[in-house]
Amino acid sequence: MQKRQLEDKFMMRLPDGWRDAIKMEAKRSHRSMNAEILAAIEVAMRIKGVQLEAS
Repeated sequence: MQKRQLEDKFMMRLPDGWRDAIKMEAKRSHRSMNAEILAAIEVAMRIKGVQLEAS
């Protein structure tokens, strides 16, 4: 089984304008939109003191 099939999938609705902002930031960071969203979540969780599991 491929790794991609083992990962959790999550559908999300974004407020108006967020998709474009994330897309631009992802391009600037040389990441996919998915990677950009994950990076933002990781930063927010670390600020809150939440320990995330290593992937």
